[in-house]
Amino acid sequence: MTFTRSVSFALTLATALVAEPRIAPAQAAGSMGTVYYGTYNKKILVLDEATLGVRDSIQLTNIPYSWVLSASRTRLYVRSPRMDAIEIVDLATRKSTGTFTLSTPSTTVQIDGLNVDPRERFAVLLTKSFTKRIDRYEVGRSTLLKYDLEKRAVTDTIAWPGGEERENVQIIFSPAGDLMYFFTADDILVYDAVTLKQVDRWDLGTTFYEDGIGRINAGFAGDIYEEPGFYTSRITVNDPVNRRTLMGVSRIDLAKRTVDYYTLGPNAPVSFRLAPGKKRAYGIQAAVGDYHFWTFDLENRQVLGKVEFAGRPRMGLSIGSNGDRLYIHTAGNSIDVYDVNNFQKLRTVTLDADMTAFLLIPVVPPRPPGPGN
Repeated sequence: MTFTRSVSFALTLATALVAEPRIAPAQAAGSMGTVYYGTYNKKILVLDEATLGVRDSIQLTNIPYSWVLSASRTRLYVRSPRMDAIEIVDLATRKSTGTFTLSTPSTTVQIDGLNVDPRERFAVLLTKSFTKRIDRYEVGRSTLLKYDLEKRAVTDTIAWPGGEERENVQIIFSPAGDLMYFFTADDILVYDAVTLKQVDRWDLGTTFYEDGIGRINAGFAGDIYEEPGFYTSRITVNDPVNRRTLMGVSRIDLAKRTVDYYTLGPNAPVSFRLAPGKKRAYGIQAAVGDYHFWTFDLENRQVLGKVEFAGRPRMGLSIGSNGDRLYIHTAGNSIDVYDVNNFQKLRTVTLDADMTAFLLIPVVPPRPPGPGN
């Protein structure tokens, strides 16, 4: 198989990084999304995006420590704080459909990682066991398991590539669910999702390398406004010639095995979230006493500017469904709403419970899993 890439570089002037951006926000159907707000009292609060008022709640068995959204955006797979149980939540009925665990009275099985097949036939779990003996705890090896969601049972163990056990792993699925992409330090191994056998390999060391430019570190985290099978993220580029680290943006097409990336200037500790329409992205710089909003112009491949704001020691960022609002959340019991045109705070919404997780789902037709999607 032939792997291709498209590469361009766009270095911005230092003055561009401090100019206040004045942009027209990307417009979508309006602020009609739904916010899911996890709490420590074992509930998920359901909020209308337009008002950020609570319209419903979902009772859980455990505290919603973290969750994975299904490809169809109809279910949440919620992990408990002890990471030993997964609760499945149906968003249409706003009900829990049950909890599964691999633990026994004598052995706790910790689920360190989770991803769900787009057709929701099975999940891939990264696990480690802790067995209580008379005089000690016996710690098992990190293991990859295939868990059948209909049978509620483990059906297979997935062998580590080259027999090399890992403490951390990222496995993502193709949009159709027929392939799994197994990320290692230097390449992506492609597995058949049915046979669990390796069928291809993508050498990232070759793809992410240019004359005079060192390796690029790219992310593969999913974004609510991203197209299935694509991953747009902020990257860091290590320049061994000039001994500096650069910041940029990459867009990866898993199906075609292509990467388009460009640099923006000196590296900075800033997050990256896509806006609706994928023409803009926003991020937050969150060093204590140094809180800034960043605006990325993805069409023209440049940083439009950064603006200081009153941040929090811990915070997350989400983009409103019509692109004109920024939500600062996570840690605490409040949501701060900002206008993307001038980055002025519009209001603060305070709720009755501290949050554990935050998810905004825009009002869009669900993406049915299967070939061609």
